[in-house]
Amino acid sequence: MLGMARINEWKPVIAMLVFDLISAVTTALIKKALQEGLDRLVLITLRQLVATVFLAPIAYFRERNTRPKLTLEILVYLFFSAAFGAALSQYTFFYGLQYTTATFAITFTNVAPVLTFLIAVLLRVESLNMTNKAGAAKIVGTLTSFAGVMLLTLYKGVSLTHLAEEPSPDHHGAAAAGSSSDRKNWTLGTLALLANCLCFSFWLLLQSRLTKKYPALYSSTAYMFLISSLQGGALTAAIQRRASVWVLTRPLEPYS
Repeated sequence: MLGMARINEWKPVIAMLVFDLISAVTTALIKKALQEGLDRLVLITLRQLVATVFLAPIAYFRERNTRPKLTLEILVYLFFSAAFGAALSQYTFFYGLQYTTATFAITFTNVAPVLTFLIAVLLRVESLNMTNKAGAAKIVGTLTSFAGVMLLTLYKGVSLTHLAEEPSPDHHGAAAAGSSSDRKNWTLGTLALLANCLCFSFWLLLQSRLTKKYPALYSSTAYMFLISSLQGGALTAAIQRRASVWVLTRPLEPYS
């Protein structure tokens, strides 16, 4: 009995570690696929479409007797939930991932809880009481997370592998231009990752209201996947007029 209790106690921790491992591997594969030329909007559309096909039957059979009726208000919530939680969130993350590194991108997402907490306090969704330990812990955690993200953003450190050789005088001009371009791309990537965290934070706050109005979680998620795939497909069709962008030619693309 004691052994089972310990296992049940550690299940959430193990689940989070497995999720982090899957996220890390997926991020590395997506980074490779983007480097190979896969369009970001196409990737979002296909991912959401596959997720819809997988989850829709589960949602239908599991919640067919308990699913609330869809109303216009619920559809509006689902539309913005799909936009913030899937379409915009993924696009900004993929944009940031393309111009930074997989390690930096996945680490930067730790700022999302900080932004969620700050936005919730500003919108008075959550109260902050500095007189108790819980309120003080939230402030300390927020400041610590923010300091870690700023350190990661501003300080890149030295290379541990593939140490660069001393450049020749002829290459100094090209190296300076390349360095300036790299800094610009890194800044754009960082801003995109910050936008990703903002989208995710707004999505979490939106979900807290949506789940109260539409508690069928499987159906709600399936609708969100479907709507976001339509959003991504419409944007892709409007921006990319070439049908060739939808053709998966690289072996990594189907798995990302």
